[in-house]
Amino acid sequence: MIADRKFQPAGDEILYHYCSPETFLAICEGKALRFSDLAAMNDFMEVHWGHQIWERAASAVVDRTGTELLNDIGEILFAAKIITVPVACCLSTDGDVLSQWRAYAADGAGYAVGFRAADLANMPVQPLRVSYDEARQLEELKTLILAIHDVEETEVEKRSAGFQQACFTAAWDLAAFKNPAFSEEQEVRLLHIIGHEVSNRSFKLVDGSGHAFGKPASPKPVRFRMKGSIPVPYLDLDFTGEGTVAPIAEVILGPKNDVDLLRLAVVLETLGVPNVQVRKSKASYR
Repeated sequence: MIADRKFQPAGDEILYHYCSPETFLAICEGKALRFSDLAAMNDFMEVHWGHQIWERAASAVVDRTGTELLNDIGEILFAAKIITVPVACCLSTDGDVLSQWRAYAADGAGYAVGFRAADLANMPVQPLRVSYDEARQLEELKTLILAIHDVEETEVEKRSAGFQQACFTAAWDLAAFKNPAFSEEQEVRLLHIIGHEVSNRSFKLVDGSGHAFGKPASPKPVRFRMKGSIPVPYLDLDFTGEGTVAPIAEVILGPKNDVDLLRLAVVLETLGVPNVQVRKSKASYR
């Protein structure tokens, strides 16, 4: 794994998901978070940024590693893009940022749902803390490449299953690198991987088995939504451990959200979302 990218919840830390009123209601009713194809995120560089940093890091260490190792790693990174589809749910460590309200919460009329980070980490996901620092991104990848190189130098069996797994993991971890222009988002990204399976004369997307909340997790159906004319794969993942936890701790109303706080608290309790702190954004925005 890329150094320092795995998110480790600290105590009672809260992560916030900015959303529209419609999505807020769907979350409260369905007790699930939606994970969508990274290629369909708002940042058009989403699936390319990390690979560009990889190319720069490889160029910086080629004198030590040689080209053969870098080519072999590069082939696996490319293969990962072909045979797997990373889907993600994006959250923030800050629940009251004006740019987030504007971009992701119905221009300030939506909600920021605050989840206990420790509960979300028990979902079948890889929690990644996003880095927006190009220099740090470059150094982390150089360190990773050199670590793989040093291990390979001591291995009797070259390009073993361990090597391949390390490279596949690195391919998915590249999703934790983003353009510095998005640094205000302070994102923690929950990543989940779906794959391809041969089907007739083509392939189909399938969710794999995994573990969640300390026990095996059943594969979830892969569905699609339309973004313009393009079908975008997604799946919904339960965040309650089949009712064993209630991770929603706080709900923040956007600066243009006019719902009465007491009314909202009643709605949440009625929908089975208990003991939630409800408050209004401090942002001034019309």
